[in-house]
Amino acid sequence: MVLRCLLILSSLTIICKSLEVGDACKLSNGKNGDCKLVTNCPSAIELINRRQTPILCGFEGFTSIVCCDETRIFTNSRDSPGKKSKDYCEYINPATISAVGGVDSLVKEFPHMAALGVINGDEVKWLCGGSLINERFIITAAHCLISRDFGILTHVRLGDLNLKLDTDDAQPQDYGIKRAIKYPEYNRKTSYHDLALLELDRNVNFTGYVKPACLNVDKNPTNGQVLTATGWGRTQYGGDTSDHLQKIEIFESKNSDCSLKYKDDAKLNLGIVDDWQICASAPGKDTCQVMTGDSGGPLQKNNFFYHTIYGVTSFGKACGLVNVPGVYTRISYYIDWIEKMVWPNGIHDGLA
Repeated sequence: MVLRCLLILSSLTIICKSLEVGDACKLSNGKNGDCKLVTNCPSAIELINRRQTPILCGFEGFTSIVCCDETRIFTNSRDSPGKKSKDYCEYINPATISAVGGVDSLVKEFPHMAALGVINGDEVKWLCGGSLINERFIITAAHCLISRDFGILTHVRLGDLNLKLDTDDAQPQDYGIKRAIKYPEYNRKTSYHDLALLELDRNVNFTGYVKPACLNVDKNPTNGQVLTATGWGRTQYGGDTSDHLQKIEIFESKNSDCSLKYKDDAKLNLGIVDDWQICASAPGKDTCQVMTGDSGGPLQKNNFFYHTIYGVTSFGKACGLVNVPGVYTRISYYIDWIEKMVWPNGIHDGLA
């Protein structure tokens, strides 16, 4: 798909010759625009996705410089739930869209992965995981927002691999938390609607080590597809947390079977609810929840060039118990709320 995109762009006639990034230009409708790299111009990416041709200013190396319409809003409040999420996924991936039993993750393998923590003496105590979903927001579990032992979350780290070493191939970025937003129907007395958003204190610097994940908007089951959970949680029941980011491959279970495993759980008076929750496991593999480093982390699918988040790690029984699935908050049910919080004015809002 990268080659196809380059061929399309390289075949276009340069209309605005010798213009550079930052120069003024004229759009096809006669209005004024600004020359930008195509990867930084949502309006041009939208045109390409619609098989239309943006006006070119020139090239910077092999990357096209296009006449960008900064006034164009291509998502709005009337869009159906999921459209903003899809548009943002296409925008951030323009060339690619047309725990227990776990193993160490590789460099840059999960660039959306976030570690969430609080100040504990002279260091940060890392308590939960989360996922970067745009330049300003992290998605995590609502129960992660406050720790009974350590207090309210204050820190977010992106782009790290081993939380203790500075000799690994990583480029960590640390951020403060401006605002924590739990899903309105979440109640700590139950295990339902365990979802929250963290607004960071400033925009994230995207690199090869730090990049948002996409959100799954399809409410249909994954039908046994392989999913991956990631986190810095316990590597065995009662064991220590891992300093190195772990990954495990698991499969979605039938929620009816999962409900039987949790039938005596007082916080699940409705059982496992299909619309709200995903159960997933594999023999001898599970994520370890309850503030040990995997809570709030993503249940995701690898799409080769990017990841799509299907769930957020919520809770489970003792780590590694055979045939006892972990339970994840199902992202697709909450897409409308997420989009209203994250992209209230369209996906271009806040982009540099």
